Amino acid sequence: MVNLIRWTPENSLRDLRSFDQLFDELWRSAWTNWLAPYDTDTARPVLRPPMDVVEDENGLTVRVDLPGLTADDVTVEVEGDMLTISGEFKAAEEREGQRYYTRERCAGPFRRSLRLSDTVDVEHIAATFENGVLTLALPKRPEAQPKRIEVRTA
Repeated sequence: MVNLIRWTPENSLRDLRSFDQLFDELWRSAWTNWLAPYDTDTARPVLRPPMDVVEDENGLTVRVDLPGLTADDVTVEVEGDMLTISGEFKAAEEREGQRYYTRERCAGPFRRSLRLSDTVDVEHIAATFENGVLTLALPKRPEAQPKRIEVRTA
């Protein structure tokens, strides 16, 4: 059960220890919720390119936005039931005499992974790269696809 105490200056000194505990808890939750996307060794954001996963009757389609990259910059691997897409965004070349006023485009490695269901036909996965978008077609195994039964009139 939670006890509610009205705040007054008199009891604030008494509850200083609980305030410190509250602050510590808020800091821990801020670290895990807001700062966790940063690499603690380099203080760089961990890159997570946007990804869509869509299913239809034939299988899954995965689309990953990778602007500025080419097909040679991206690696797609399947190991067991894990599909992993990885690569690296390169930093823009800095030239003599240039100064950045704003620099929002990130550089560095990225990795996205998906756990595949046993209905995916791993042997027939196809990947295409066009206009900075990686598209993966993950077909369902024939036995996992819906079967249409013809209805005849009597």
